[in-house]
Amino acid sequence: MKKNIYFISDAHLAFKEDQAEKEKRKKLLDFLETISRDAKALYILGDLFDFWFEWYHVIPKYWFPILFRLRTMVEAGIDIYFITGNHDFHTGRYLEEGIGINCFDTYREFTAGSKHFFVAHGDGCAKKDRGYRLLKKIIRSRVSKFLYRTLISADLGMQIAKWASCSSRKLVRIEKSAWAEEYYQFARGKFAAGFDYVLLGHIHAPVIRKEEGKVYVNCGDWITHYTYGKYDGRSLTLNRW
Repeated sequence: MKKNIYFISDAHLAFKEDQAEKEKRKKLLDFLETISRDAKALYILGDLFDFWFEWYHVIPKYWFPILFRLRTMVEAGIDIYFITGNHDFHTGRYLEEGIGINCFDTYREFTAGSKHFFVAHGDGCAKKDRGYRLLKKIIRSRVSKFLYRTLISADLGMQIAKWASCSSRKLVRIEKSAWAEEYYQFARGKFAAGFDYVLLGHIHAPVIRKEEGKVYVNCGDWITHYTYGKYDGRSLTLNRW
């Protein structure tokens, strides 16, 4: 009986085809295939891609095997939810209608059993990351998306994305220990608001902290840690693939 809910974040599927990237994709494919046996739902908490933007008639070619696997899971009756991260710039009809993924821009709240969940990517939670909130509103505005889609060819757009992705890593240095504490305080605020479980991503650091029956999990990443959250109907755990 399929009852488990899985959570992953920050795979950052890249444009390149080197050995490290191929190994990462294989691990992710193996993971998706394995959880298909007992998964009720899969939550992807942002930055599945190093860059994702849907033009009207063009989508990036690099990640077809991953998308095909996700589509197979949907056809098997597994609900897939994608809360976009700071690298997932624009989701559209292809992911939602072509693949069958439920896409959300900011966060999702839901109840499983008797537990109330809050899930999000987590960008903007840390004080030093809050300037990004304004930038996010600008680059994800309807005007920006329209201009990017209509004035820039897909090939040029992907080249710009590669440059922007590399530049963002140089400009934004995540202080993992300090940010991890801020994220936990954010989770505690959600606990006070009535949530039992809070799951985030973004900082690429797997964390699980428990407090009086409440649980905060940061899902880590699928670059170096290969960690994921799992709710089996009784408890929420953090696991390594």
